[in-house]
Amino acid sequence: MRTLIADRGMGEPISLGAALVAGKKVPPDATQLLMEDHRVVLGWFEWYEEAEDESTKGRIAKSICMALRAHMAAEEEILYPGAQMQTQQAELVERARQEHEGARRIMAQIERGDGGADRDDLVRRLEAEIRTHVDEEETELFPAVRGSPMDLYAVGRAVAARRVDSLFEQNAKTPAERELKEYPNMQISQDEARDFFILGLKNCHATASQGRSMVEAAAKRMENYPSLRQKLQSHLGEKNAQIERLERLLHSVGESPSALKDAAMKAAASAMTLASTASDDEVIKNGFALLAQSKYEAAAYETLLLFAEAAGETAALKPLQKCLSEERGMAAFVEENLRATGMRFLQLRSQGAQASH
Repeated sequence: MRTLIADRGMGEPISLGAALVAGKKVPPDATQLLMEDHRVVLGWFEWYEEAEDESTKGRIAKSICMALRAHMAAEEEILYPGAQMQTQQAELVERARQEHEGARRIMAQIERGDGGADRDDLVRRLEAEIRTHVDEEETELFPAVRGSPMDLYAVGRAVAARRVDSLFEQNAKTPAERELKEYPNMQISQDEARDFFILGLKNCHATASQGRSMVEAAAKRMENYPSLRQKLQSHLGEKNAQIERLERLLHSVGESPSALKDAAMKAAASAMTLASTASDDEVIKNGFALLAQSKYEAAAYETLLLFAEAAGETAALKPLQKCLSEERGMAAFVEENLRATGMRFLQLRSQGAQASH
């Protein structure tokens, strides 16, 4: 079974987890990410010492505790289990966990306090604990992790999203808000996901073949709509590249395109093209068809990205994301130019000129 990152927008990510999975944000090296956390929190300790009024100190102390809890959750739940298995450094990992517990006890005292000298002393004690912990992690544990087979970028992706989860939990005002997650974890059968990933690749190849036929036919009959014709010619190159990407992905999993599906989709494209060609408002109907086709293909790529992630086919994410971006770009262009195309159509008709294409 595989723990799937099921997020709110694979194709156009709106969350950290989605951006990382779809390849729009480069996953961080887990150790580098955690070291950046160390620098930030140590800087906040210095800020606390420089602050003069108690209100500011209270806010800084709260931020320190919140950031440390998020950092600790990510380390304990994601980094440490892997480090313990792959570095044979169980003693280092256990010591790090114990240091976290010691820091948590001080943090609890800080959060229960009412300010003043006692809080200042507690914050200094916490800083000393954290500096010792940071020194041990960065000079002993992290070098051991870097020398292990661990995929630091895959771990970094999960660490980054887990920190966000922790911040959601800590800032929640209601039980429902505490359940809010950057992404929910779902146990997915990797074998099932792979089967549907391969099926999806074949379906997308057939759909892309249909799209290419439609674009190719429309591009030949747009002499009076130069901007639309130029976009179609450009998109025809993108369609050829999409089909090549899909074929490479199919070959990488030992499969080939479905000749039967491709033939059926091309026939459907030909039928739609002939129907449009016979009408006086061909250009308008082609615009509708191209918009629907691009949005359909974008939806197919969205789902295929999900299946690829669930199947562990991470090498497929970037080429599929490229395909998705191209179809979204085409759909956006057609949609944004529907009125301009309609106005050009009416202008040509009013002049008694060829308007259908």
